Amino acid sequence: MKPKSILVIGLGRFGTSIVETLWRSRVEVIAVDDDAAAVDAVKDKTSAAFVGDATVPKVLEGVGAQQVDAAVVTFGEHFEPSVLCVASLVRLGVREVIARAATERQADILRAVGATRVIQIEAEMGHRVATDLTTPLAQDLLEVASNYRVVPWDAHGPLIGQTLAGAQIRQRFRINVLGVRRAGSRVPGEKPRLEAPAPDYLIRDGDTLLLVGDGEDVSRFVSEVGG
Repeated sequence: MKPKSILVIGLGRFGTSIVETLWRSRVEVIAVDDDAAAVDAVKDKTSAAFVGDATVPKVLEGVGAQQVDAAVVTFGEHFEPSVLCVASLVRLGVREVIARAATERQADILRAVGATRVIQIEAEMGHRVATDLTTPLAQDLLEVASNYRVVPWDAHGPLIGQTLAGAQIRQRFRINVLGVRRAGSRVPGEKPRLEAPAPDYLIRDGDTLLLVGDGEDVSRFVSEVGG
């Protein structure tokens, strides 16, 4: 299975953090920034890193933006370039475009030009800090959960034809299977549904298993089994 490819535009602290996190997750990362020093700092953690003005459509085409699964536009402090980038990415056919905004009005404009998700970092962090202060239990849970990942895995490879008990995913990788969506079970127009699998559930090609585990364990699973 081809790894998911993500284009990250802008390599400030936010963009660099995204690149580093994606790279640890073994995602194919392409990075673009007009600052050569910023590009040089992350080039070893990307599949490709380019110096260029990502507000120019031909630059985006040149780095292969039209072939990525998703793009993240990170420079929220520069609003006009963000709008130009989002609009160009949408025209190139990028299915998922995530953009950063400083205000709700900016967020509305970015959605209007085609952003599928808009992040307001300051507002989101404010909500989280307020929750931490007023609900100590929530803070403890967030600290525990920050080390875990929930990942949909499209079944293939050596686990096909094995039961969950026989595959020993929990024993070998310390990963739990939260649910399963059987191949061909999705109905157009309806939300996908998961079923709780029994130990004798037979893994079939095309099934999707929802896995949860420590980030390092999930990465080890992907590395050994594929995904």
